[in-house]
Amino acid sequence: MGNSQAMGRCTRRDLTIGALVAAALGPAAAARAQLPAPAGQIPAPPPAAFDYDVVIEEARRLAMAPYQAPAPAALPAEWRDLTYDRYQQIRFRPAASLWSDRKAFFRAQFFAAGFIYSTPVAINIVTDGVANPFVASRDLFNWNDVKLKEPPPEQVPLAGFRLHYPLHGPEPVDEIAAFIGASYFRLLGRNQVYGISARGLAIDTGLQRQEEFPAFRAFWLETPAPEAREITFHALLDSPALAGAYKFTLRPGTETRLEVTATLFTRHGVGLLGVAPLTSMFLAGKNSDRRQPGDFRPEVHDSDGLLIETGQREWLWRPLSNSADLDIASFGDKNPRGFGLIQRDRTFDHYQDLQALYHRRPSLWVEPVGDWGEGEVRLIEIPADSEIHDNVVAFWVGREPVKAGQRLELKYRLHSFAEAARFPPGGRAIATRVGVSDLFGTGKPSKTARRVVVDFAGGELENLRPEHPVSAQVSVTVGKLLDAQLQPIIPSKAWRLVADIEPDGKKPIEMRAFLRLYDEALTETWTYRWRP
Repeated sequence: MGNSQAMGRCTRRDLTIGALVAAALGPAAAARAQLPAPAGQIPAPPPAAFDYDVVIEEARRLAMAPYQAPAPAALPAEWRDLTYDRYQQIRFRPAASLWSDRKAFFRAQFFAAGFIYSTPVAINIVTDGVANPFVASRDLFNWNDVKLKEPPPEQVPLAGFRLHYPLHGPEPVDEIAAFIGASYFRLLGRNQVYGISARGLAIDTGLQRQEEFPAFRAFWLETPAPEAREITFHALLDSPALAGAYKFTLRPGTETRLEVTATLFTRHGVGLLGVAPLTSMFLAGKNSDRRQPGDFRPEVHDSDGLLIETGQREWLWRPLSNSADLDIASFGDKNPRGFGLIQRDRTFDHYQDLQALYHRRPSLWVEPVGDWGEGEVRLIEIPADSEIHDNVVAFWVGREPVKAGQRLELKYRLHSFAEAARFPPGGRAIATRVGVSDLFGTGKPSKTARRVVVDFAGGELENLRPEHPVSAQVSVTVGKLLDAQLQPIIPSKAWRLVADIEPDGKKPIEMRAFLRLYDEALTETWTYRWRP
């Protein structure tokens, strides 16, 4: 991965998830440098110091006024009409990267406005506690391959930024984060490629009303110290319902971690406030097949399951699916310890994709800081027939209603990782398959019953022998569990659960299963919804 990671490998889906883009907002509340006073005049007072409180105050002030939709920048028509491929050709010059004149571990590059990103954001650079607006000249970009009819303007409006760090070598050329489009952003750890996205907030997602897409309208990037292994930056978010201040602290590595602090001020009540929303793609997997005709790839997805660690320390695993109908699932909890959309399958042969590299897509885990109270993790799965669409969303929804005039404080950590034994620490479901039941082994397929096959591996299961009395605990909410058998898969040190289920008409069936030895749970709890 190099400094062209975000734009070089992204798909059309990567560039369409943020059709509502952050608006330009002059950093009126930010401290600015001032020129020396002419001789004989009283010197102007020094600029006020910048910190997170400045952004909080700007969000509070913004929320007190009626919402004003951002106005697009005065871009040439040619810029607004750029195709996806031509927009990709606008490349920031690596030699012009911010902080490249310093012996620092971090570099920043910027995205030009254009294509669907027609409304720019304000970028501010904080140095020695003082914030100054960043002005991008056209010379910072390489325009040779864009083939514009007219030369670009001297000052280029910006749509977002990306950060680089020395993940795979001594030079800070590896992309670790990109913020572009509404409140969307992505993170990368070592040996990962972009896939899943995070968002600042989700508002009214999945309801019978128009969803709001809050947008980051301004950013403040703090200049890192030369020896710093983490970087802090801030953002101002706005939407019709609320305004918010965000503080991010990013620490890259094999598992890249982002500390998120948010202070929100509501203009009016919110029907559904989705906290720490994650957005991903699932087209086809072992349990469902919605690939386009002729697609040779066995599986196509950025994530293959939702993982939850409840407040009671139970681990839940819900395999993702791509059914013909919109599916919304809720997992009630109190003070959750974490949740995330996970790419658990890391075997290249299961994807066979040398371009998308789905086996290297990151998992993203949300770790709440403090008590979040009662609420639910909500999972929304939207039918999709192409991998260009992000069709999976997961977020936390608190039970308490969000009213007008409230101030809300949020804090959590995001972890971007590939392999992490602590998610979860025990055995886990590694594959889910659904097929036709054969009516108790008669060889005659049932017209209504289905067979669900779940493979478990990892944790203590790797140390058990076939003769150990491992048992499966299986339950269904409706219908009838006809049969459940557990068998060891000796070569892979895994165990296979085979369950036959008879539905009750067309009622959706919720299934749960986990393995145990004597009275001790060996695995997470596998959950699944089957629609007859």
